[in-house]
Amino acid sequence: MKLMLLISLLFSAAGSYAHDYFFAFAELDYNSTEKCFEITLEGSAHDVEDVLNETGIPIKELEDHSTDQTMLAKIESFINTGFTLNSGNATANLKLIGMEVKTNGMVYFYLKSHPLDILDNKVTIRFDWLMDQLPQQQNKVTIRYNNQKHTAVFLPTKRSEIIEL
Repeated sequence: MKLMLLISLLFSAAGSYAHDYFFAFAELDYNSTEKCFEITLEGSAHDVEDVLNETGIPIKELEDHSTDQTMLAKIESFINTGFTLNSGNATANLKLIGMEVKTNGMVYFYLKSHPLDILDNKVTIRFDWLMDQLPQQQNKVTIRYNNQKHTAVFLPTKRSEIIEL
């Protein structure tokens, strides 16, 4: 009886998905001295690796490339195509400072924006990172600016948001 239960559990686990929803999170802190955003972007390392491979950037394990400048430049470009930050007519390009893969399977990318003046206390964020390859991808941003916190959610049907700070 125990053997039948074990076999049943194995078959049911094999037919299930690893996860039905895909999430990424970005935390932005505005450094008023340098007039730039300091950003932590978090996602599933496995999902990021899969999407990198699908988009023509061959990679096996992200953690194997933490000091590979060529791969880090490709990852930086990849992030900049799915995460943009604007105020007025200015777009802040993001510079990848480093990355860290945690034992829980999450990857943290550390970025810094070029200087960006916040005009009219508004920023426009497009955060459709991974959405083209993962249609169920959902992203969330938290911004800390002038000791206040602002959040926004991004879905395949809502890829950008104007945030009043």
